[in-house]
Amino acid sequence: MDIWQILMTPFSWLLKLFCDVFNSYGIALFLFTIVIKVVLFPLNLKGKKSMIKMNVMNGQLQEIQKRCGNDKEKYNQEVQKFYAENNVNPMGGCGWQMIPLIILYPLYAIIRRPLKYMMWLTEDAVKAVAAAVGWTDFTIGGSNELILASMLTAENLEAAKTAVGASAAAGVFIINFDFFGINLSEVPQLMFWKDGISWNSFGLFLLPVISALLSVVTMLVTQKTNVMNKEQQAPKMNLSLILMGPIMSLWIGFALPAGMCIYWIANSLLGMVQEIICGRLLRKDYEAAQKEMAEQAVKAKEAEKERRRVAAEKKAAAIAAGKDPKKAHQKKKQQEPGVDLSASREGLRAYARGRAYDPSRYPVTPYWDPNGPAKPVEEEPAELTEEEKKIVAESNPELAAQAEAAEKARAEAEKAAAEAPAEESVEGGDYEEAYAEDEDNGET
Repeated sequence: MDIWQILMTPFSWLLKLFCDVFNSYGIALFLFTIVIKVVLFPLNLKGKKSMIKMNVMNGQLQEIQKRCGNDKEKYNQEVQKFYAENNVNPMGGCGWQMIPLIILYPLYAIIRRPLKYMMWLTEDAVKAVAAAVGWTDFTIGGSNELILASMLTAENLEAAKTAVGASAAAGVFIINFDFFGINLSEVPQLMFWKDGISWNSFGLFLLPVISALLSVVTMLVTQKTNVMNKEQQAPKMNLSLILMGPIMSLWIGFALPAGMCIYWIANSLLGMVQEIICGRLLRKDYEAAQKEMAEQAVKAKEAEKERRRVAAEKKAAAIAAGKDPKKAHQKKKQQEPGVDLSASREGLRAYARGRAYDPSRYPVTPYWDPNGPAKPVEEEPAELTEEEKKIVAESNPELAAQAEAAEKARAEAEKAAAEAPAEESVEGGDYEEAYAEDEDNGET
């Protein structure tokens, strides 16, 4: 007995038990699926609770995104910290859905090789059984062993037991693959009419189709039960995700023996029942989640209102404290950047570095990482919008009056500056003054 036989012993023992009790391979597969669903139900329920918790926390995650802006690194750090503080696994609601797919592998192996995993025969013993029933060119591979199991009848059973020996003869038994007139040991064919139409060929064709349709219905039921309340709309699913289940069901149905379709159909039907039961058991959790989501919505609305108020007051304060543009335009010549006479002088030569020398013409620009956080840009305070004026007027009337007066003063200053004649260039005066100073130095 190899390692795979040891790992699959619980599955094969359970399936063999149902086959012995009910003498039907199809009923045994259906009951096998029920047992697997019951065993995995606590994990499924836990996954649903985790999903409800994640839906509740979506509002808080949106607040983190607003707070971090375009800084993805900071956002990821904040999200990981948030998950750790609330003991939440973002994949907790999805992992349990992969468990039925994991169980498919041992189930496929048991269905494909019943003599090895259900009768515990070695490869030599399997070949001996094939010789006993008259299959001389038998080879182990594909679905040959399943076909061989379907060839065991009451007439050749004793010969098969004699061929495998006394030690393994007790495990050899007849498997009834007939399920409502359909042979579950055969592989469904897409062109079922090719070898003649019969209920067996048509029934085999229907099994993958029913399996694919039930997978779509199960997906829709799951999507509907996952909605938190009646006002919440069901999330739109990607077309590839919608088609993945039916395509997989069709592929399994037309590529593997029909027994896999029975498992897939039973898994879909029981999945819908499971969703309904989970919805009833988690009704209080859904109600608590709805209440918490409503509270979060109110808090988010208040936080947004407070954020707008702070931003409007900050903007109004900047406008109220702003300088008059007209006075800024009328700055004195020495206050504006221009010719620095002391920096140009070298000893007795007043303009050794040039008359227009400016040591600050090419200032050193500090390095800013282009892949880092966005560089803050200081902008001039723009005019307050009507909404911002209303917010500031309600929260701070005095500041609103100051901002309004500052805006009027700035508008008047800009209008006066536009109507005033252009002033003479100050560079000519600097040149004449510097030239006169050079002449005085030459005379001395």
